[in-house]
Amino acid sequence: MSVACVRIRPLEDGEAGPVVAVFEGLGARSRELRFMAPKVRLTVTDLCHLTHVDGVDRVALVAELPDGEPIGIARFVRDSTDSAAADVAVAVVDCWQRRGVGAQLARALAAWADQVRVRRFTIDMLRDNHGAVRLMRHTGGDVCPVGLDDHAAEFELSLTARRTSVEALSPTA
Repeated sequence: MSVACVRIRPLEDGEAGPVVAVFEGLGARSRELRFMAPKVRLTVTDLCHLTHVDGVDRVALVAELPDGEPIGIARFVRDSTDSAAADVAVAVVDCWQRRGVGAQLARALAAWADQVRVRRFTIDMLRDNHGAVRLMRHTGGDVCPVGLDDHAAEFELSLTARRTSVEALSPTA
């Protein structure tokens, strides 16, 4: 099956099924990269946090196959002190990684962010999570490092640069 068959839709508030299914499809290393620590299971608190969405400040998009099987989730949570910024995370089940699903989710999340006036994504990750940076580059924005220590790295992705580059390519520009 190809990535062309994947459908992206918003996660409904409180909808736990896709979150649990994607988590269960992640291997130990994928879970560690996503949660920045080993994670064997999702707690009730985790599920409440991950499924609380409102479509504006807390957004989650689900990638699913034609039969409805969830294979990835991308989310952002708007920064409470800077309404133009949001923390972003993407998870794709192991058997669908490196097939374009994450890139499709990242682009869809960036488009949604643009509609609700989020201009920057921040990405906190383990220092060796090079795939996350490559994934964010698929949005077309500028990815810049803003913090680094022995364990973690923080990057910022300018969605304004993404919109400007897309507008420059537009036939009406």
